[in-house]
Amino acid sequence: MAFIQSFPIYFMLFFLSGFLGCRNTTVQHDNQPVSDSAVQFLDVKEKAYSCFCAGYFFMLESDWENAVINFEKALHCDPSSERIIQHIATCYFQLGKNEKAIDYMKKLADMKPDEFSVRYTLATLYETAGRAREAIEEYEYARRCKTTTLDDIFMADVLYRLANLYMNEGMMEKGVDCYQSMFDRKLVSEPVKIYYEIGKKYFEKNDIKKAVEYFLKAKYADPKVSFTSFYLTLCYDILKDYDNAIKEAHVFLQKEPGNWAMHLALSEIYEKTGNESEHQEETRKTQEILKKNIDAGVRNPQEYFLLCQIYRKQRNINDAISVIESMKLIPLDNETMRDVHFLLANLYYDDQRFDRVEEELRMTLKLDPDFHEANNFLGYLLVENNKNLDEAIELINKALKVQPKNGAYLDSLGWAYYKKAQREGRDDYFVTALRILSEAVHFMEEPDIYDHIGEVYYSLGDWNKAAQAWEKAYAFYSRALNPDTKRVDIKTKLEKIKKLQSVEEKNIMLIEKCRDVEKSIPP
Repeated sequence: MAFIQSFPIYFMLFFLSGFLGCRNTTVQHDNQPVSDSAVQFLDVKEKAYSCFCAGYFFMLESDWENAVINFEKALHCDPSSERIIQHIATCYFQLGKNEKAIDYMKKLADMKPDEFSVRYTLATLYETAGRAREAIEEYEYARRCKTTTLDDIFMADVLYRLANLYMNEGMMEKGVDCYQSMFDRKLVSEPVKIYYEIGKKYFEKNDIKKAVEYFLKAKYADPKVSFTSFYLTLCYDILKDYDNAIKEAHVFLQKEPGNWAMHLALSEIYEKTGNESEHQEETRKTQEILKKNIDAGVRNPQEYFLLCQIYRKQRNINDAISVIESMKLIPLDNETMRDVHFLLANLYYDDQRFDRVEEELRMTLKLDPDFHEANNFLGYLLVENNKNLDEAIELINKALKVQPKNGAYLDSLGWAYYKKAQREGRDDYFVTALRILSEAVHFMEEPDIYDHIGEVYYSLGDWNKAAQAWEKAYAFYSRALNPDTKRVDIKTKLEKIKKLQSVEEKNIMLIEKCRDVEKSIPP
């Protein structure tokens, strides 16, 4: 918690329970529960106290299982004991059985409905269990309970937690009201941090104007807190108030000149405003900071991915590969390692090192066999290299099970059947390919798909429809950023069809002339 001490639940449960002594009575000290035979001569109250003491000693030794056994025996003898119920709730919480702990705290709340500590503890248990609505209800109960000055620090925690719960549930005004209540009751001495928290919540909820309002309040309360300027930069950028965004970015960078995230944000703002020289300068600074951090062995994967992105945008593929390869030397979880291999596959594809592409994709799928992007990529790679077509179709179908309407995946599958038709000389596979490719272009109009449709029609001998598909592909490639190679390829195909059609027309005319000549010759 940013501005008050956050108290873990077990602290409050022990706080509730109090510190207990135990008078001389029949208690076993050999870490075994008190047997029924040993206490059968005691009356019910004595038996309850004996079990309670045994449970308490087990609790002091963190033997929660035996503690709860003895406490429940004690509660059976004395069902109205608040102290026993408190201790049982503590034990169940320590055992990770939050729902059982909640059940006992609810019993205690029924017995002591106006007790602040009981309501506070029950609310915190609900929050830990992910039951936000019940937590809000109990925190509101706690908020209304009578408290002493000794409870103030816990009340501050109640209001802080309640504010966050309300805001996470989208009830922003109620959350702000809780924060305001902390001011009114003089429970906090640093308003800047509360304003900052409220601003962050509005930012996360994408209410940017409200976020700006509270970040400005935080800034005026304490101009030395640099991260208000960081968030103000992001807010002004979203609002397209680029002058103020640049101003706040420079305020932040004066205090933290080595913050690559702000240099990156500033470079993007300059790009939006058309200031190319400043954009390049901030990109260079971002790149230098990231490279320095990575050379020093930083373990933040985000920095590696970002530097790779910068190199890739500069078409510096070898350096991009080198950065991502170096990630393999730092500790990574399985999901991040999967992303490393998949990104390397893309980089090696850019570099036309197709053997490495397949290797990295197979490593990706070893870590995550259901990663649909990698299944499609590997399937398409096999198709393009005209090998293992049955495996390729299986991989692409696996990707389509996850995203059945993905035009790119359907294009891969249609192209696989086209290749299979060519290899095996089966016209039915051409028909299958055409059906799948027609479905693909319905979901995603891309020049590559029209190009593939043209190839299928051409193979089926329908030159007119092949030409129509290639003309669409040519038009799309003409609008692309780097269309030259593809456009030349499509133009060559269209010229080939025109020649074929021209030859066909000449042949038809020649045949007709021959028939006319034959008719003019007398029998």
